[in-house]
Amino acid sequence: MNRLRIPLGDALDELIDHRGKTPRKLGGDWQTEGHRVVSALNIKNGRVDSNDHHYISSQMYDKWMRVPLRAGDVLLTSEAPAGEVAYISEDVDWAIGQRLFALRGKAGILNGRYLSYLLRGGPVRHQLMSRTTGTTVAGIRQSELVKINLDLPPFDIQMEVAETLGAFDDKIESNRREVAVGESLIRAIVESTLDSSEGRVGVLSDYCTLVKAPVKAEMIASNDNYFGLEHMPRGSIFLSRWDKAEGLASNKTKFQRGDVLFGKLRPYFKKVGIAPVDGVCSTDILAVRPRDPRDLALVAVIASSSALIDSVTAGATGTRMPRASWKDLASWSVPLITTTERAALSERTSPMIERLVQLTFESHRLAALRDVLLPELISGRMRTTGAVS
Repeated sequence: MNRLRIPLGDALDELIDHRGKTPRKLGGDWQTEGHRVVSALNIKNGRVDSNDHHYISSQMYDKWMRVPLRAGDVLLTSEAPAGEVAYISEDVDWAIGQRLFALRGKAGILNGRYLSYLLRGGPVRHQLMSRTTGTTVAGIRQSELVKINLDLPPFDIQMEVAETLGAFDDKIESNRREVAVGESLIRAIVESTLDSSEGRVGVLSDYCTLVKAPVKAEMIASNDNYFGLEHMPRGSIFLSRWDKAEGLASNKTKFQRGDVLFGKLRPYFKKVGIAPVDGVCSTDILAVRPRDPRDLALVAVIASSSALIDSVTAGATGTRMPRASWKDLASWSVPLITTTERAALSERTSPMIERLVQLTFESHRLAALRDVLLPELISGRMRTTGAVS
């Protein structure tokens, strides 16, 4: 097989680099609607996170984006953190800034999705990360990025590899969307039950207790599951990322599957979710355990509600790094649903939670298999046209 050896810069039609600036540098103001502005913080797990976007006007967009993004482009973070990658599968009217490159391969030379996988693993990934510079914050300069050497197979082979690996990511994304829809339904069911409840008024601690299970660093096994605030998404009660506890140097809190983890540091980030596994978590996370497992959906939905978050944020201590307290959560006023209402709620929500948690596990398995195949397919040691069904 003939392979083309070429610097990345020579394989690109476009390389957009705003050098860390934002459209506001041109005098624009953030809007509540319009063109989405994507920053480095939005690039996570191979995709653009839909949370926490700013918007700019059409006039500012035309001024800022000399080359609009389109399907097949690749976004790459230049720092904080460097090297995160997202593939754009359809034409979008997004503006980019804040430590981002947009890369567009030359037609017939470099397939965009194939490029996204090159940047995520194998020798190209190694080159990318070895070219980061900076003492305080590691970053990638455009002048270094374009020098990265590519060893490209024929374009049709690139498409084949991209399609095979992309099938895994497409299924993972499909699972993510199903989880998001399922979560919305669970929230609606719980809120409807609370609104129509015939029970008396109580507080959140009637439904749950604070887990007091500190564990010293030296007692944590390296293969224990670990959740830090960085693993918790904003505004979703389904947690899809965690690491192993190897190398942890400070004390943590031990929790169980089915506990609700509440990020108490800067609670306005709305980092609240159901633990899908046993493990340990940062002490900046409160582990809350339903008194009755049937109340898991109810506790998670209430604890992550905007009303409760706003309330505990207002009462949080600390100016720069505010922290919520269990006392504030525990005293939150809620209806105490009747026995009949509880049984009906659990019957509807418990199977849904289990289904959505299983989708998370499936996505983990798919990601692990994709990561094993990626270097084999990129290097040409393996050829396959198989796809994920």
